[in-house]
Amino acid sequence: MSWLILLAFCIISSALASILLKIGAEAITDSVSLLDLLGNQMIWAGAVFYATAFVVYIYVLRIVPLSLAQPVVTTGVSVVTVLSAMVIFRESMAFINWIGLVLICVGIFFLFLGRA
Repeated sequence: MSWLILLAFCIISSALASILLKIGAEAITDSVSLLDLLGNQMIWAGAVFYATAFVVYIYVLRIVPLSLAQPVVTTGVSVVTVLSAMVIFRESMAFINWIGLVLICVGIFFLFLGRA
């Protein structure tokens, strides 16, 4: 499996974990107790996807330098999570936030340039 595919899978797994945790957290209406967390299927699903992302990230680190892998994964998760939150949860972002996200992506592009 190509390391780019592994990076993409890590990004998608981590972003999906955050989305599932958000859905699970919103389902808890009272004060949060350990039993609420243990009985919430979405929280468990989020935990499974975080664990999956963790394992895949270990494989990524075997073949991609940390100085490249971590920024790419972090940025990728940020972008996927922001776009998903806007679609799924109808969250909004200010124009200045979009500028920040674009600048981060441009920075990662330059970091990636010449190293892939």
